[in-house]
Amino acid sequence: MRIADMHCDTISEIWESKRRSKPQTLSQNNLHIDIQKMKQAGYLLQNFAMFVDLQKGLDPYAYVKELIAVFYEEIEKNKNDIAVAKCYQDILNNKEQGKISALLTIEEGGCCKGQLENLELLYQFGARMMTLTWNYPNELGFPNIMQTQTQDENTLVANSLCDFDATKGLTKTGFLFVEHMEELGIIVDVSHLSDAGFWDIARHAKKPFVASHSNARALCRHRRNLTDEMIRAIAEHGGVVGLNYYGVFLDEENGQYSSVAKIADHAQHIVQVGGQECLGLGSDFDGFDGGREMENCAQMEKLIAALEKKGFTGELLDNILNKNVLRVYREVL
Repeated sequence: MRIADMHCDTISEIWESKRRSKPQTLSQNNLHIDIQKMKQAGYLLQNFAMFVDLQKGLDPYAYVKELIAVFYEEIEKNKNDIAVAKCYQDILNNKEQGKISALLTIEEGGCCKGQLENLELLYQFGARMMTLTWNYPNELGFPNIMQTQTQDENTLVANSLCDFDATKGLTKTGFLFVEHMEELGIIVDVSHLSDAGFWDIARHAKKPFVASHSNARALCRHRRNLTDEMIRAIAEHGGVVGLNYYGVFLDEENGQYSSVAKIADHAQHIVQVGGQECLGLGSDFDGFDGGREMENCAQMEKLIAALEKKGFTGELLDNILNKNVLRVYREVL
């Protein structure tokens, strides 16, 4: 088993499917990720994000607890194949037992409603990584793009490329959260965070932090991507950038298609800028639409072949596929 992926939205999709009375399961489904597909591709570990949309009109903390309940329900139903990991040793133990590890993460720190006790409860529930924001300002800080009320994807793309005010960073509460996350052993995730917020983290973080699902802004000017200076800062802190497979974050000219060659281009650039220990995978599977060369996670061999064409072989390839991510988990969790 080789693949360690820092981000997917599969649990949120399963939760939504239950709300629509057309339930999907983690065992086997028509989504990007399920257990059968992960076993086929040789997955070691998958981070499952509890994605909270603050505009759904639900209490965000109650919302995230519903997602967590779905996560544990699906893990229990498939306990012969997959098990929760809350620390690095759990990952090793699960591997010995022939099981995929599932790491619970949070996408949208606003689900804590600015209360440190809610963060502590999420840690007790098993959360081990969290983005400070999604696409809305919250009690902790400001995002790098502002989600519009429209569902028109073209509008969102246009807004994300405009001069959105990225000068607003973490709030006072946000700094307290980062400090407490590091104390608890929750990895700080800067994906979705404003540029100013990123540099607030870079200046104050004492432990490695990650961008779980972001690419290189030098190749695609989307503001969700990282500048070269940001990539170097993550590397200097011992952190990791997770390659995102979403076409909009890969290619300005053809953002409606996810090409493995484009993903490999971003991989090459990030390694050239930050070194071979700063890159991992952060697919964003089940969190994006559009055409894609990899239809689902069972087709990871397509990406591996594209990376090999770029010269990523042997230990360097293993670093990208799992070892860099595992190193951060060993140091922080």
